[in-house]
Amino acid sequence: MKRTLFLSLALFLVSLFTYAQDTLPKFTVKDLGKNRIQVSWINPFETVVQLNVQRSFDSLRNFRTIFSPQSPSLPQNGFVDTKAPAGVKMYYRIYYVFSGGTYFFTAAKTAATGVEMPGVELSGQLITIRLRDAVIGQFNTEQYKRFRDSIMYQTKDTLYAVSPTEIVIRPYVGKEMWRASQYIFSGRDGFVNIKLPFANTKHYKVLFFEEDGTPLFEISKVKEPSLILDKANFIHSGWFLFDLYEDGVLKERNRFYVSRDF
Repeated sequence: MKRTLFLSLALFLVSLFTYAQDTLPKFTVKDLGKNRIQVSWINPFETVVQLNVQRSFDSLRNFRTIFSPQSPSLPQNGFVDTKAPAGVKMYYRIYYVFSGGTYFFTAAKTAATGVEMPGVELSGQLITIRLRDAVIGQFNTEQYKRFRDSIMYQTKDTLYAVSPTEIVIRPYVGKEMWRASQYIFSGRDGFVNIKLPFANTKHYKVLFFEEDGTPLFEISKVKEPSLILDKANFIHSGWFLFDLYEDGVLKERNRFYVSRDF
């Protein structure tokens, strides 16, 4: 009888704890009293290889890792912070890394209000996506989720929330083998070719950048399956970067070389 009662109570507590949790990138921060702050979450991603709970005195800077679970890919997890300064409002966020190297920071949250600081889950408002100084798009919540997934699964870049409606892309910098794009590439004559067979049925947008990431120009909608750009559009010879979007989702990020005239 006692064993049955104990099991029932344990199941109740587990279900209660699970109910209170939020799914990453959302998470739950709760003040348990007596200088104890509970941080809990549900992890829907199977490929998380590292996860850190971080704490700061403000919502944007000076975050320090205070907890790293031994099994970051567990579906449900939590941590109780017993060392937060008494009487001080602290902010928490979660940093998690996927097996491919892509990583994310959640929005910061404080137990004092239970409300997230800069975040992106605001229905009815447009979310602006920036890459360096260029605005690459504005999406509603559902469109942003598709965009976020495309960045997560197709690149090693980081998405960072700087306000409730503004997200900055931080490009991954690493040494990788370069492979020419099949969609945007330079020919032997130095002209830049754009080959998009489904341009008549899909919405393609292309942003061009200098090699250092400085925005150059964009084509807001590619209307023809085959398009050739004169090298004069690129001002000088050398490497140029591009982002190709298909129906608002990043399809490819690559580069091409424009040769000099002799």
